[in-house]
Amino acid sequence: MGQYYKVVKINDENDFEKMEVFELSSLKLMEHSWVGNPDCGKVMNLMTPGNPWHKSQVVWVGDYYNEDGEIDYYDKVEHTSIEVRVDKSLSEEQQQKCYLINYSKKQYVDYSKMTKNEDGWMINPLPLLTALGNGRGGGDYYDGNPDYDKVGIWSRDILAIDFEIPDGFEEFIVEFEEE
Repeated sequence: MGQYYKVVKINDENDFEKMEVFELSSLKLMEHSWVGNPDCGKVMNLMTPGNPWHKSQVVWVGDYYNEDGEIDYYDKVEHTSIEVRVDKSLSEEQQQKCYLINYSKKQYVDYSKMTKNEDGWMINPLPLLTALGNGRGGGDYYDGNPDYDKVGIWSRDILAIDFEIPDGFEEFIVEFEEE
């Protein structure tokens, strides 16, 4: 079966915000995780300077992420979260010119360097780097695809979207591509 994802801002272990973002695209991870997707663009807009999710812990949490004592963020946000609605999305052009900044690790991903597939599509690294529960359902990013081992490694880190790289940060290279 397919696994569905929600976008969650973690304020602390009992305080969350969720974004009802998937208005135009699918809830399955790889059906919406592409550069230019307006729903991902809404989350990215929330993470830019001056917006409420700038420098926050943002995760894409799957509904199968609650095994082995894991915090069931997916269920918790249904009962304890604040719902955030956003109308403005970063355009595809803006997404291709921005940086995903990880303040916890002092790293960044340059969107302009993302790999295009044969159809010209680029996987958006934000959902994959922050995914919790990947690989447990249909529509996920699967083992055997490039950089599979990097999925989820930025979950719970302090993140932002910006158009400038902070001083002293190192580039983090990801080459997500579905094969």
